[in-house]
Amino acid sequence: MPGNNARAAGLWVGRPPYGLTSLMAKRAIRAWKRTPCLLILVLIAAFARAAAGQNDPDADWREGRLPASVAQGTPKSGGTLVVRIDQEPPSLDGITDSSLAIVWMLERKVVESMAELDASKHPDYPLKPALATSWETSPDQLTFTFHLRRDVVWHDGVPFSGKDVVATVKKILDPAVRSLHLRNNFIDLADIFTVPGDDFAVVARQRKPYFLAFRALATLPIYPAHLLQTAGDMLHAPLHRAPVGTGPFRFEEWKSGDRISFVRNEKYWGRKAWLDRVVYQVVTDPSVGFQLLKQGKFDLYLQLQPQQWVRDLEASGLKGRVHRIRFFNPNYNWIGWNEERPLFADARVRRALNYAIDTEAVRKTFLFGLDRPTTCHFYSESSACDASLAPRPYDPGLAAKLLDEAGWIDHDGDGIRDNDGVPFRFTFLMNSESTFLAKLAPYLQQELTKIGVAMEIRKVDWALFTQLVGEHRFDATSLRWGNSDVAQDPYEIWHSSQVKDGSNFVSFKNPQADALIERARGTLDDAARNELYRKLGRLLYDGAPYVFLYSRPSLDAVRVGVHGIRPSVAWYDLQDVWLAR
Repeated sequence: MPGNNARAAGLWVGRPPYGLTSLMAKRAIRAWKRTPCLLILVLIAAFARAAAGQNDPDADWREGRLPASVAQGTPKSGGTLVVRIDQEPPSLDGITDSSLAIVWMLERKVVESMAELDASKHPDYPLKPALATSWETSPDQLTFTFHLRRDVVWHDGVPFSGKDVVATVKKILDPAVRSLHLRNNFIDLADIFTVPGDDFAVVARQRKPYFLAFRALATLPIYPAHLLQTAGDMLHAPLHRAPVGTGPFRFEEWKSGDRISFVRNEKYWGRKAWLDRVVYQVVTDPSVGFQLLKQGKFDLYLQLQPQQWVRDLEASGLKGRVHRIRFFNPNYNWIGWNEERPLFADARVRRALNYAIDTEAVRKTFLFGLDRPTTCHFYSESSACDASLAPRPYDPGLAAKLLDEAGWIDHDGDGIRDNDGVPFRFTFLMNSESTFLAKLAPYLQQELTKIGVAMEIRKVDWALFTQLVGEHRFDATSLRWGNSDVAQDPYEIWHSSQVKDGSNFVSFKNPQADALIERARGTLDDAARNELYRKLGRLLYDGAPYVFLYSRPSLDAVRVGVHGIRPSVAWYDLQDVWLAR
């Protein structure tokens, strides 16, 4: 789903990098002759704590770090990696759908881009060559030239060239194609073409500066021109369910409601994958999935429930059979109020509902304290966030006062507030497959009743849920925005122009916010742009279109014997994974 500018969370694979504990010791020794005794004691204590952590055999398990042994050994070819996913994606078409499941399955694995994030250089994730070998940017940052590889073929055997890049961008720009989540990055693109006489050189020109212009184009997944030409609106094209790419894995089959599988691309232009096959097994019920994990049915298990990660893995005897993984992607969960509904048109009402929800109690009770509280429309550690904006405390008294001020008072004594004869009653729309919302929704219902607000709950399946939310046919709902890159633009979520076809589902409209977002798009200096985003954050905090909940970690488990796996903001690079025999 759409996401925000973020700075990736700091998790190490194995031990701290660069011999951190040894470095601490050396610095302590060098400081001995020139540092006050108090600081020396602090350094020694820090060294002792770090050394103790290194000698703790359970430190990796407790923190959810992969032990160093996972990255060690000589890779071996062969085998199938079975991955549990908790929801079936709507398609395998990254042009028309923005589901993170599509990104995880396809990008850098099946479909590739001209450049990709270098996951080894965390947290900035600079770009490294992929389908392009090199590139140049003009001094005014309005013209980009990419030089492409000449030895690449599509999975169906057709040669790759710059014509595929041009065709992909033009398909995204086609107003008949449902690709607004990508199109917003190219609204200032003036032209894109291959150099005359050289189909392996692509030139893109911008009308005006845009801070994401180069990165968005460089990391755009490329699709084959010869299939896009016959794809129409994409929704009924073969590519919608059977992608054709250039990556190290190629599509094999999709059995609806069961599994999606990919096999190694033996004609890959780069180093071939070690695995023969990757199978994504769809298991929506977390209890069923966990039982299958105990039976050894999964090599990589995605989205453990907090209780499963904290307690059940060890209690079920899985410690020693699996490694726990906990890492943070750029994401945040939110509760949103549809401002098209008169009930939620007043910001005082939206703030009141925030004060009526004890988000910290929810975090500790339902989420075992694993999530990080946030108030930010970006990843919480980003400098685009205003650190002074603390989560609103649980204060039912203040909530009641704000509702009174907004004219919502229980005039008839029936326990439900009303205004001009209209009772404060609304419906919370939720995805029926969400374990977290199954706990959160009844809690919200209970808490809001205490302040005279009646909330009903409507549960629908994922397909209907996304349709209703996209069409603004809800009163209130909850989702998580996430992304697979550290640089993002909030335009699609918060700009008023995105109410109709974008991801501004709560119909937030604020001229000041629009102006900040538009100005930030053309601001190339990171510090100046993030200052604008902090101002935007204050507007969102005061306007309260969302109750910002938490940044949620990925709580995964990987079978002992799976090597080469490493979490990053770009998920897992399965090309590097191999299985011990």
